[in-house]
Amino acid sequence: MFTLQIGYPVRDYEAWKKVFDSDPAGRAASGARSVRVFRDTDDQNSVAVLLDFDSKDAATVFLERLRSQVWNKPDVIGQLMSASPTAKILEEVAREGQNAG
Repeated sequence: MFTLQIGYPVRDYEAWKKVFDSDPAGRAASGARSVRVFRDTDDQNSVAVLLDFDSKDAATVFLERLRSQVWNKPDVIGQLMSASPTAKILEEVAREGQNAG
């Protein structure tokens, strides 16, 4: 399993979430198996998104789609985010706990 971890420094969570929910990059069609959204408990405008993919290639293709079709638009960065998002692809190498597979 590969997880695309994205950090979003948003200006207004509700406005960002509305655009996120509209799925402008096509998460499901890109093979995202699950999507989790987190907010920092001390800074509600600091958002983390974790998207799980079966392969590194699928995660990479989706990240490139985000960069080229969503994040490069000035209205997205300027109006929704206070800085550019950060992203990295993580490979799961171990799992413990209640939902361990």
